[in-house]
Amino acid sequence: MTTEDKTSFEKEYKSLEFQFIRRFSKKPSLEAILLLIGYQECPVNKLNRDKEEKVDLINLGTLVVLETLGYFRRIPSDSNWPAFEPTDLKTNEDKEIAVKRGIIKYFKDLGD
Repeated sequence: MTTEDKTSFEKEYKSLEFQFIRRFSKKPSLEAILLLIGYQECPVNKLNRDKEEKVDLINLGTLVVLETLGYFRRIPSDSNWPAFEPTDLKTNEDKEIAVKRGIIKYFKDLGD
């Protein structure tokens, strides 16, 4: 990632964080954003979840945002929970940066 790309990425992520701050009056952690995405993508509507279920939702959110970058793809599943498999796409990019880029893309795609 070039310096210009990094600056643009950081501005976009800060803008997204600001939107969350305006909405929830609190700066979200990366895990909190992934949890919200997991809730959004979860086919089972249930508000009160235990810790294990919340971890599953964070993992779902992570897979969803990495799917937007082409690192995973959804596959058919017999359960009511989305299933994913990795693609052949590889990167040397820092995992946190990749997840943040995926979050940005996820919310941009929602707006389209």
